This record gives sequence, C-alpha cells and structure tokens, in this order.
Amino acid sequence: MSLLLALIFLALFIRAIVRGQFSYGKADYSFREHPVQFIIVLVFILGVSALCFYRFLVEMEFVR
Repeated sequence: MSLLLALIFLALFIRAIVRGQFSYGKADYSFREHPVQFIIVLVFILGVSALCFYRFLVEMEFVR
C-alpha cells in the first residue's frame, strides 16, 4: 500500500511539473500566476511521496 501511495504522489508531482499547473478541489495552482504557492505545494507532494516510499522500504525490511 505504501508503494502504491508513493507512486500515486510521484505521478501527481510529475504531472504538475509537466503541465505547469495543479488543481485540487476548488484550488488552482499555476506556476505563472502563483510561483511560490506552486513550489510549496510541489515540495509537499514530493515529501509525501518520499515518506511513503521510505515506509515501503521499512516494511520490506530493506532499511531499519
């Protein structure tokens, strides 16, 4: 489950980078309009992805 979540968040991060915008619910983040907010949201999404991947590695006992 952790690996699946990590891949979903990573795909969301890559899609936002490629498109240059990200929308979730009623909030729209565009790099051209709000670059600081866009970067903050992307860093958060990448961090969640990294955390999920780390949890996967701990569950598989690759990292202790």
